[in-house]
This record gives sequence, C-alpha cells and structure tokens, in this order.
Amino acid sequence: MLVWLLPWPVAKDPSHGTVLPRALRAVRAVDTATMIELLRETSGSAKPQATELMAAHLAPGGIHYVIPRPRKSWDAHVEGCFSAAMMLRMNDGAFVMSGLHMPVPMLRFQQLPKTLSRWEEYRTARRARGIRRDFHVWFRDHRHDHSCKRRHCIEEREGHCSCFTFLEDMRTARDRPAGLERGSAQEAIRLLMARGFVEIRAGSHFVKRALAAGDMDAALRRLEQLRLIADVCHNLPHDFFPKRSKIRERKAIESLRFHLRELDPDDHAAQWVVRQLEDQGFDYVRVLRDRTKWQHAR
Repeated sequence: MLVWLLPWPVAKDPSHGTVLPRALRAVRAVDTATMIELLRETSGSAKPQATELMAAHLAPGGIHYVIPRPRKSWDAHVEGCFSAAMMLRMNDGAFVMSGLHMPVPMLRFQQLPKTLSRWEEYRTARRARGIRRDFHVWFRDHRHDHSCKRRHCIEEREGHCSCFTFLEDMRTARDRPAGLERGSAQEAIRLLMARGFVEIRAGSHFVKRALAAGDMDAALRRLEQLRLIADVCHNLPHDFFPKRSKIRERKAIESLRFHLRELDPDDHAAQWVVRQLEDQGFDYVRVLRDRTKWQHAR
C-alpha cells in the first residue's frame, strides 16, 4: 500500500509547466507485435523509414514499455492525445528509448493490457529516466555488427546508404551547418564530458604531487588547464540544445568554433579538446593567436 504514496517520476515537466493527468500516470508492458503497431500508428508519415528500421531490430520475444511523458515541446499538441516514450528491448538485449515522442491517443493507451504492479510501473519509469541511448545511437554502434544480414545494415557498412551517421554528418564544409540528430548529439556530449572528467581526475593527481614537491608554478598551470577543460564540458550541453530547433545545427558548429578560438592552440588543454573533437568527427577551424584578435587560418 505504501507504494501508492510515492510521487510519480514523470508527473510534471518543470521546463514547460505541463502536468500529466493522474489517470495517465501508468506504464504499459506490450509484446513486440503490439509495439510495432504502436510505432506505426503514432509515427504516421513523419519518420516511416526510422520506424520500419526500428521494428526490424526489436527482440522477437521481448517485452517493451510505453511510458507517458508530460511534454508537449517535441510535437504539436493533438486533441485527445498525449506524448509518450517507448522503452524498447533490442535484439541484442539492450534497452533503448525510441526517440519518437509522438502523440498517442488516450483511448489506445487505455486499451493496452495492464500487467504490471504499481511498484513495477514505478521502477520501470525510474529506470527509463536513466537510459541515455536512443535508437539512433544504438543503430550507430550496431551498423558495425557484421552478423546482421539485413539489407539496410549491409548498405550502411558498405557506405552506400544515404542515411549518414552522426560522425559522418559532422564532417561537413566549414560554412554549412551539419545535420545533427538529437540523440547522437547527446551521446557525443556524454562521451566528451566523460573523457573530460577522466582528464580532470588524472590532472588532479599531478597537482597533488606538484604541491607536495613544492612546485607551485606547475600546479597552478595544470589547474588552469583543467579549468579550461571543465568550462568547455560545462558549456557544451547548453550550446547543443538551443530552444529553437531549426538553428540547432549552426548553433552547435559555431559553439565549437567559439570554444576553440577561446583556447590557446599551444596550450595542453586546447590540444586535448581538439583531439577529442577530432575523435568525435567534428570539422573544426584551426585558429591562430594574434595580439588583438583571433583569426581563422585559411
């Protein structure tokens, strides 16, 4: 009985102030066939290729979950519908989020069988909040699995498919915005920040040794390098998610250029950031230090 007193994890969206009705604060578990029907019904003609690709890689006998979300920013408000996230079990056993926050009819959701206890619903909703990978990121890694014999995956591996991955999209001309995908940008930021924290942790040990040896100048130089890395990692998430989605690609590219212009090309921190961005596939612009301003190296 005490589980009913627990607050629902996704009852309210603080960024937009929308509140999920109490009748919709539930999680539904469905089989693969039902989930494929839901994906096709909710996506419509918006992303048919992504929907079919997603359906082809679901676990045949897996259990998937439909979790209501109190968000209206991902799609236009539709009368009698609400936004829901799909937690999918892929054919390799991994759980990912669908990435398609599409309007789900309330009547269709209420027709789904209720097979989970209240505690299982609460635990599943909490677990879904911790999943950072969506289908796009999962498929980006899956495309290197040579055991998959589906035609689309073979075309991806051979480089003949028009659907480029995140790393390929970022290798664009200097003055053209790259076609960022939301999920893959999140994954790139997560990886860059994780590497930054590792670098900061390793540098902190160097600072401790320098202080113990009485080398104050070396300790201060390394602390300044770590501060620059921390600033870049702190600013990246905000720069990749501007409020206006139409300009997010150019915002992301210009943000990376700005961060590189702010760093000294001869500095250890700048070299580390550039190396990490190159590993991520970013097409950056080299910069040279001038007494009055930063200039692009053409």
